[in-house]
Amino acid sequence: MKKNSKKNPEMFKGNKKVIKSILSFGQKARLTDSSFTKIPNRVLEIDSYPSILKKGKVPLTKENLEAAFKEFIKEHKTTFKVDAENLKLISAKNINKKWHIKYAQYYKGIPVYDACVSLETSQDGKVHSYLTNYLPDIKVNTKPVVKLSEAVSIATKTYPKKYSEKMIDKDSTLIIYPEIKDGEILHHLAWMFILSEEQTNPETEKYFIVDALDGKIISSYTANFPGATVSGTVRGEIYPTNPTDTVSTMPLQHNTVEILGVGNSTTNQSGVFSAHIPWWVEIFFPHQAIFRLEGPYARVRDNNGNDYVVNRNYNPGGTCNQTWTDTDRDHINLFYHMNLYHDWLLSELGYSWVNLDGTNRFNAQVNYSFSNAYAGNPMTFGTNNFARSSDVIYHECTHNVLNHEYNGYIGWPNNYTEAYAMDEGFADYFASSFTNESRHGEGYTSSPRDLNNTRQYQGKDNFNLEGHTGGTVIGGAAWVLRQRMIDHFGQSGARIADQLILEAHQILSTYPRNYFFSDPHESNLLSALYRAADIDNNLLNGFPYFYDIQKAFHTHNLLQAILEDGDSFDFSTNNLGKFIGGDLYYYQGKFWANNLKQKGVVDLGNIGEADLETVSIPNTGYTKFGVNAVAGNTYISKAQEGEAAGYIAFRVLSVSADKSKVTLRYLYRFNPNWHVANTRTLEIHKMDCHWVSLMHNHNKLLCKDLNEAAKLIKDSGYNGCHFCLPRYDTDALSKQKVISNLNEDLE
Repeated sequence: MKKNSKKNPEMFKGNKKVIKSILSFGQKARLTDSSFTKIPNRVLEIDSYPSILKKGKVPLTKENLEAAFKEFIKEHKTTFKVDAENLKLISAKNINKKWHIKYAQYYKGIPVYDACVSLETSQDGKVHSYLTNYLPDIKVNTKPVVKLSEAVSIATKTYPKKYSEKMIDKDSTLIIYPEIKDGEILHHLAWMFILSEEQTNPETEKYFIVDALDGKIISSYTANFPGATVSGTVRGEIYPTNPTDTVSTMPLQHNTVEILGVGNSTTNQSGVFSAHIPWWVEIFFPHQAIFRLEGPYARVRDNNGNDYVVNRNYNPGGTCNQTWTDTDRDHINLFYHMNLYHDWLLSELGYSWVNLDGTNRFNAQVNYSFSNAYAGNPMTFGTNNFARSSDVIYHECTHNVLNHEYNGYIGWPNNYTEAYAMDEGFADYFASSFTNESRHGEGYTSSPRDLNNTRQYQGKDNFNLEGHTGGTVIGGAAWVLRQRMIDHFGQSGARIADQLILEAHQILSTYPRNYFFSDPHESNLLSALYRAADIDNNLLNGFPYFYDIQKAFHTHNLLQAILEDGDSFDFSTNNLGKFIGGDLYYYQGKFWANNLKQKGVVDLGNIGEADLETVSIPNTGYTKFGVNAVAGNTYISKAQEGEAAGYIAFRVLSVSADKSKVTLRYLYRFNPNWHVANTRTLEIHKMDCHWVSLMHNHNKLLCKDLNEAAKLIKDSGYNGCHFCLPRYDTDALSKQKVISNLNEDLE
């Protein structure tokens, strides 16, 4: 460090307070400030407990976690610059044996729109990370000048006369609404509410945010996105997958049948129901069964909110069957597929969805005159093909699932953002994973979207794709990850990918808005995926599926990072720091690697658009001091100490005119000469083999070249991995043939 200071006397000037505050959370902690609020917006790799937990001796419970972590924030108020008294707990999720805590910010008892503080902790309460978009220094009058009724009247006047007289308000609340204008944050006291007709109409139902002091409409956007027994079988005519499919008659499961005087019976997987008929029901009640398209997990009504109803008489001890059939069978098809999707989520992903109304039921209305489908409660489906396509049905159901997790859509109504692209991309992804078909919408459109694509990410500063198109980028990366898992594990690998992606969204939903694909300065999906895959709260020592996630994002140009002046960056965890930590740092237009555990960078020059996966890794030429960042040039960085044989190939995409910011595309690589032996299974792998990411560290034995690996195979009973080193696999080849192959490769 002294050597570094002599070469760069300005390096840490003014940063002593920053470093001191970081060290209060542990030696590895890293802190970054928000460019808008100028207070810390993230602190990573914290190694500290709330004092009331006494370093883990006091158990963390659901009853004490809210108070414990508010106390932690209060204890570090000088660093966080957050007033814990302004926070209220809104979610506490235990995912993969880690707590993800989220507090909402309030100002004088009024919620601050989308402002929150998020903490990730171990099972016993040790804090690992802190993220926030908390807004300090709010100064706004909290007594409304404009009444709610006046705000509603102002909003109603924006509708044509034929609608304005029908609109009613619901879900109204007073909020503090932050508006970013000319690089500054303006705080408004505002009324937020929905205007809706009595009968749900997705084309008129809208959210409004109206300034409570001057009555101006700040924002508005669409709210929908959408003694004896009697037994019998319920069936329905449906389209198996696409609107163009031949109609099939299938059992309807989870269908509630009302037996007058008895109550309800629900059909099983075969569509069968059964109910006991007491003697007094036989005497005093009509022998009638009432069939509706309703059950515990799905309900379908017409566009006026009326049930589809069929009444049938039965004889006690007999059967009472119902086959739903219609020339326009949209309602039947919708009920069938919503139930299928519910069961898939539960049985394959272990996910029990909760609707916006607190039930486990998908609600929908059909036969609207518009040509579209909308998520919401209820979901609404327009002209024929939208309710006849299983893709569309599963897509809209997924919107509702993600809405539940994020307490609102990921990015809507900002439909040219990365967040909205995730709304659409993952609605496509989960629908496609269920159908096991990368194309979405075949049969109802001549141009179905396809997740098996080569569309490339434009970069954060250049992103301008509408959500459905942008969704094919991030959804495409998810599809690559899914296919890699299938290659490793067979078809069960698809469920591993689905579970990993769902857990990543559950984790990301606890972070502050706004949401991005991979930018380390923001709440991003890549970091959430890493944490979903992590098994020991330590990303630096590796975690399952790391290289699969990297390759999936690399395929669509999604491994990008924007480094600001003084940012250090750890490429393997997507974490930022300030000067210290990580594989390198960026300072005054140059890359440096002269801090603790950093190892060096080499400039390969402008080698064009060569794939970072195939760029040769040099053995010499690395320096720790001041490598110029040049747009178009490609670089190799050695990974920091502790990441054996790790390298990062990266390319500079752009450098700002004042050199305060550089944008990189990167890919983590491994030295091709190194191998890893598993001391438990006696198998040897290449460093980038998928199975290495699943290996426990205490079972790893590193071989620095093929000679060391060959010695283990020849003398100690090891063999080569069937997938990455098939020429040395003694399970498939004779020992003599393997030794012959080794000798040939060692020449």
